[in-house]
Amino acid sequence: MRQYETMVLLSPNLTEEVVEESVQNFSGQVTAGGGEVLKVDRWGKKRLAYPVQRQRHGFYYVITYTAESSVVQEIERGLRLNEDAYRYMTVRIDPALLRKLEKNEQNAKRQAERQQLEGRRGDDDRDDRGDRRDRGDRGDRGDRGDRGDRGDRGDRGDRGDRGDRGDRGRSRNSGD
Repeated sequence: MRQYETMVLLSPNLTEEVVEESVQNFSGQVTAGGGEVLKVDRWGKKRLAYPVQRQRHGFYYVITYTAESSVVQEIERGLRLNEDAYRYMTVRIDPALLRKLEKNEQNAKRQAERQQLEGRRGDDDRDDRGDRRDRGDRGDRGDRGDRGDRGDRGDRGDRGDRGDRGDRGRSRNSGD
């Protein structure tokens, strides 16, 4: 069995109970097919980046599970038929990537514990960098030289001196 992750966007017109029922139905489909639900992450009601079916909000949830590909196909078929599921996406999780993510997560936890034991404040504690100039004082930018009037470009004149623009302002597809 392989590990999958499915994100579902549900209608914002649903109640919390109906959303929870949908999540339980999804989990039931996974377990009925011989799979195992590893994690259910409920994001709640969020604002969408763009309207979907004339709605600006939606309920998100992400389910991580292990199952056979036939179970995933059956789940996606059910989501296609569900009118309250606006969008969904299923991805297979690469085992090598999963191990790497778990290792990074463990390292981050160890580092956080170490910082708590040392009594450090994390990124706010910047005494280890030594004495630095004020960032607003850039000083002489000698490597750039004297840019002056940028003589290499010539005198372009004011925008009013550009003359007649001709038909450049018209669209080429206007049919003229």
